Amino acid sequence: MLYLGTSTGTTPSHVSDIVGPRGLLIGVEFAPRVGREFVENVARVRRNVVPYIADAREAEKFASFGKVDVVYCDVAQQDQTEIAMENCRKNLKNRGRLLLVVKSRSIDVLKEPRDVFRQEGERLAGAGFVVEKIIELSPFDKDHALISAVFVA
Repeated sequence: MLYLGTSTGTTPSHVSDIVGPRGLLIGVEFAPRVGREFVENVARVRRNVVPYIADAREAEKFASFGKVDVVYCDVAQQDQTEIAMENCRKNLKNRGRLLLVVKSRSIDVLKEPRDVFRQEGERLAGAGFVVEKIIELSPFDKDHALISAVFVA
């Protein structure tokens, strides 16, 4: 799995457990301080985690491990869907899964969150992804949704 936006590593540590010792989690975090916490608290103690302190926009950097089964994107950027799609094009197997956390206020603070979720789903579909579900994450994460889509190369 290619995990974009690991932050300090709480969720990636759970994903590491799920993929198990035969799986691999490639974790990418842009912020150096937060990335250090991810490296110290997760990557150093888990053999199946490879950390990158890098910009998720640099998709070619993460290709050295070959194509992955899943891209999980949890970055707070206005162009987060584009970042996810480019990483899928470069790093995701055909028929692999994209899990995109859409942070509507990072994309457009003035639009209704549901409109942003729909718009980003349509953007994925227009790029050849098969959008299977859009799940709003409220009340756990206000104005966030998870889009599950299949990449068709």
